[in-house]
Amino acid sequence: MQSKSYKKVLTFALVLSMMMPIGSAAADTAAEVNAEAETSAADTEAAAEVTEEPEAEAQEAEAADPEAAGEGETANDSAAADDAAAETDDAAAEDAESEEDEDEEEPAVMISDEEALKTCEAVAENDKLKLWMDEENLRFCLQTKSSGKCWWSSPINAEADPTIVDGKDGTMKKGQIQQAQSSMAINIGDLRQEKRTELPAPAYSSRARVKFRKESNGFAATYNYGTQGVRFTAHFELTDKSLHVYVDTKDIVEKDNESENGKVLTKLLFCPYMGAASTVDASGAPVEGYMIVPDGGGAVINYNNGKTNYASYQQRVYGTDYTAVPLNAPRVTEQAYIPVLATVQGSDGLVMVASEGEANVWTNAQISGQNKQAYNNCYFMFETRSTDEFFMSGTDSNKITVFEKYGIKTDRFGVEYFPVENTAGVNYADCAKVYRDYLVDEKGLEQKTAANDSDLYIDTFGGVLKEESIIGIPITLKKRLTTFSQAKTIIEELNNAGADKIVMNYNDWTDKSIKEQVSTKAKASGKLGKNSDLLGLNNDNTVVYSSMNNFTMKKGSWGYSQLSNTAIRVSSAYSRQSEYSPAFGVAITGVSPALIAPNTYVKIFDQTLKSFKDAGFENVGYGDWSSKLVSDFSKKNGSSRNDTMKKIVDGYKAAVDDGEKIIAAGANSYVLPYVSAVTDIPVYSSAFNITDGDIPFYQMVIHGYVPYSTKAINASSNTDLTFMRALAAGSNLNYDMIYEDADELLDTRDDDYFYSHYSGWVTYAANQYKVASKVLAAVSDYTISDYVVEGDVIKTTYSKDGQADVVIEVDTANLKVKVGGETIDLVAEGAVEEGGAKS
Repeated sequence: MQSKSYKKVLTFALVLSMMMPIGSAAADTAAEVNAEAETSAADTEAAAEVTEEPEAEAQEAEAADPEAAGEGETANDSAAADDAAAETDDAAAEDAESEEDEDEEEPAVMISDEEALKTCEAVAENDKLKLWMDEENLRFCLQTKSSGKCWWSSPINAEADPTIVDGKDGTMKKGQIQQAQSSMAINIGDLRQEKRTELPAPAYSSRARVKFRKESNGFAATYNYGTQGVRFTAHFELTDKSLHVYVDTKDIVEKDNESENGKVLTKLLFCPYMGAASTVDASGAPVEGYMIVPDGGGAVINYNNGKTNYASYQQRVYGTDYTAVPLNAPRVTEQAYIPVLATVQGSDGLVMVASEGEANVWTNAQISGQNKQAYNNCYFMFETRSTDEFFMSGTDSNKITVFEKYGIKTDRFGVEYFPVENTAGVNYADCAKVYRDYLVDEKGLEQKTAANDSDLYIDTFGGVLKEESIIGIPITLKKRLTTFSQAKTIIEELNNAGADKIVMNYNDWTDKSIKEQVSTKAKASGKLGKNSDLLGLNNDNTVVYSSMNNFTMKKGSWGYSQLSNTAIRVSSAYSRQSEYSPAFGVAITGVSPALIAPNTYVKIFDQTLKSFKDAGFENVGYGDWSSKLVSDFSKKNGSSRNDTMKKIVDGYKAAVDDGEKIIAAGANSYVLPYVSAVTDIPVYSSAFNITDGDIPFYQMVIHGYVPYSTKAINASSNTDLTFMRALAAGSNLNYDMIYEDADELLDTRDDDYFYSHYSGWVTYAANQYKVASKVLAAVSDYTISDYVVEGDVIKTTYSKDGQADVVIEVDTANLKVKVGGETIDLVAEGAVEEGGAKS
C-alpha cells in the first residue's frame, strides 16, 4: 500500500514539474520550505528545534547579499575565516544530520559524573571549588570539592535520557538534545522591512562554531554564529565562592547591524541548562528537587511537577520598562525585585545571581516535559537591545517593530553561580543567605535593624486634584485628604488602641505633588498645614517620612518641560503613561502623564536634597524610583536601564551620605544598601500556573538587616490570611489610611484607595500590630534560617549568633500562632475574624 501511494506521488510530482518553468518550481519550493519553517517555529511542539529555521533564513539573506554579510570583517582575516568556517560547519552539520537520520545509530548509554570527567581538563581550583573544561564535548563542570557534586553546563546524558516528553512513549528528538547540549544561546532581530521582528526562538550554541582557550582562573569560549552574523567571547572565571561567567560588550561582533537587510543581537541566554536535572539520574533513580524564582516575595517550582501544559516561567527583573507604552493594559502581576534564581537537589544547591547587566535581565524556568524536553532548569536571559512597537493607521494589522539603535549600551553581562551545601538538605533560607552575603560583600549592605523592635507602617496621602462643577463650570480643585493635624489624630487613635510605634509615609504633601508636577521643594501645601506641623509629628515612637514621587508629570513647571524632560521611546515618540479602561483594558483617550526622562533625575536629586536639608527634613522617600526602572532613547541624552539604575543608586547614596534616611515603597535590590526601611513587600507571588507555592524569599534575604513591611493589608482581598502570612514572613504590617471619607476619592487619581478611610481600620490594625509585636519583636535582628510549610501550618526558624533558635508556627486553618511554648488565639485577640482566613 505504501509503495502504490509513493508511486502516485512521484508520478504527480513529475507531471507537475513538466508543467512549470524551472525557476517557478524552485521559487514555489522555497516558498513551501519557508512556510513550513514559519509554521514549525510557531508550533509549540517544534519550538525546541527552531534553531535550524532561523539559520536557513539567514543563509538565504547572505546568499542574496554576500557583500553585506561580510561587512565589517575585512579588518580581521582570522575572524573572517572563522565566520566562513562556521557557515561551512553549519552546512556540514546539516548534511551529517541527514546522513544520521538515514543510518541506524547505536543507542547512547547513560554515564556517571566520574565517567564524564574523564574527557575533562581541570583549569582552575581553590579550597572549595574546581572548574573542569571539556573541549571535546563543548561543556564544562563546576565541582564542589567537599561533596564532589558536579554542576554541568549541559546535561551529560542528553542523548541517552529516557524521559518521556510527549505524553506517549517518545523521548527527546535531535533538536531538543542539541539545545540541552548548548552552553549559550542568542536571539536575533531581523531588520528587513518585510520582517522587522525578532526571530521566533533562540539559536543555541550547538549550532555555532565554538573555540575554548585557557585563561588564568578558568577559560574563555568564543561562539561564532556564522549564519546569524554574530560572534562573542564568554569568560568562565573561578572565584573564591563562585563561577563568574561574563560577556564584555566590546567582545561582541555583529557583522551587519546597520543596513536595512541586516540583523542585530537582541538576547543573550547564559548557560540555559546549567545544573539541569532530569527525571532520573544515571543509575535510574528518581531525581527530586525544586527551583526558586523571584516572583513577588518568591515562588517555588518543584521538579517534575507535571504542569507540562502550562507556559514556562519568564519574568523581567525590576519590572517592565515603562518607556514602552503598551496599547492595552498589561496583565497584573507581582514584580521580581531581585536578580536571583536557584536550583536545589537534596543536599546541594546552585544559586544564580545576575551580577552585571541585571537591569536588562529576564528570569526563566521550565520543568521536565515542557517544550518537549526532559529537564528541570532555570537561567537568565539578557536583553541586549530594547524593542518597541507602533501601529500604522492605528490598527493591529499594521504593527511595526523597531529595534534600539546605536549599539549595545550595557558594558558587560554577567552571572555568578554559587554552590551551596547542607547535609540536612538545602532549604530556601540557605539560598537566601547566599544572596544576602553577596549583597553584603559586593554591594555594601549593612545591618540596620534594631533589637526588640516592631512598627506599624501607615501610608497616608495629603491631597489630590478633583474636578467639580461650580455654577455649571467644571473646575479642577485641590482637595484635602489628610491634613497634618488629621494625621496627628490618626496616630493618636492608633496609639490609644495599642499601636505604640508608628512609621508613617506621607505622600502628596506639596502643592506641586498634588498637581502632579515635578516637586523638589520641601514646602508644605497651605491646604495641609505648615512644615513645622509635619515635622512635629515625629517623636520617640513615631517616625514620619516625607515622600516625593517624581516619576511622571501631568503638567510642566518652571525648569521642567514636557518637551525637553520627557523620556523618548525606541520609536522616537514621547513616552506618555496611558491610563486604561477597567472594563475593556484599552488606553483611555486624552493627554496622559509624561514619563520623566532619567537624565533629569540628577537635577531633581540635587534640588530635592538641598531643599530637604535646608528645611530640616531628615526622613525622605523618592516614590517609584525605588521600584521602577526606565530607559530613554533620545539621541542627545539617552539612558539605558543600566544607566538609570546607576543614577538612582548615586542619588540615594548622596542622600545617605548627607545624613538623610530613606524609605522605599517596594525596593529593587540595588537600593537596599541605602534605605532605612522598605514597605510594600508582597507575601504572595503572581501565582503563575507552573509554580507550586509562595515563599517569602525576598524577606528571607533582608530579615535582620533592613526593616520591612507588607503591602497594605486593608488593600488585600483577604486581610486575615495576608496578616498571617506576614507573621510567617517576619514582616511588619502596613495599612493605607486617609482621614477624609472615601467619596472624596471618586473620579480622582487616588480612587484606587477607596478602602482607606482610617476610622474603620484603627482597632483592627492596632490588634494585629499587638500580636505581631508580641511574636516578632524578639527576633527583629535575627535572620531567617528555615521556612517550612506543612499543610496549613507554616514554621519559620530565626537564628542569631550566640542565641538559641526561635521557631514561630502559624496555623492558618485554626487561626493560632505558637512561639516560645505559648499559643496565641488570633480570633480572641481581635486580630482576625472567625473563619475569615480561608483562601
